This record gives sequence, C-alpha cells and structure tokens, in this order.
Amino acid sequence: IDPQTWFNSAELLEHQLLLLLQSLERKIVSQQLKLVRTHIKLGSFEDEPFHVDARLLSFPRREEQSLTMDLVKLSGVKLQEDGLAVPMERPFKAVVALYIALYVLNLLS
Repeated sequence: IDPQTWFNSAELLEHQLLLLLQSLERKIVSQQLKLVRTHIKLGSFEDEPFHVDARLLSFPRREEQSLTMDLVKLSGVKLQEDGLAVPMERPFKAVVALYIALYVLNLLS
C-alpha cells in the first residue's frame, strides 16, 4: 500500500479532534489511551466482535463515557457499556491514528 494513501486514510476526523480536546479538558485521556491500547493488543480487527475490560468504560460522569464511546466509534469500533466492541469497517488504521493522538496528548498533559 502506498504510504500517502495509508496516511490519508488514517487521519483523524475533525469531530474526533474536538472530542480529543474535550477529553483533554476533562482529564480522561489516560483512561481512553488504556482502552484504545487494549483494542490494539487484542488485534481483533476482523469483522468479529470482541470484548474489552468494561472497567475502562467506567468514568465518574456519564458524559465522559459517552464522549469516549463516540470518539472510538468515529474510528470504526462501536463500544457497548458491557465492554463488547463491534468493528464496523476494518478500523485498524483509524484506531492506530486515535491511539497515536491519545498517546501524544497523554505525554503532553
């Protein structure tokens, strides 16, 4: 695959950038990073649903959970409160781009 094509397909959406900013303001980037890291470690980016630790979706406020679920959904993985993760369309590149953004934000915060 052409590197430029890969990069363009792995860019974050503008809406994701806004959600990342909200995450930074709410100081939940570290927990989101752990959640996304779990996705990558599982390597379950086929068409099959997989489970992540539901505790990583437990936030002090409901809005933070919704924000996180929306952020990950924009990368192609629909999360449910019980930890079930349902890949929508081969999300590996998009999830990796999200992971990198969260990693950098976590380092800077």
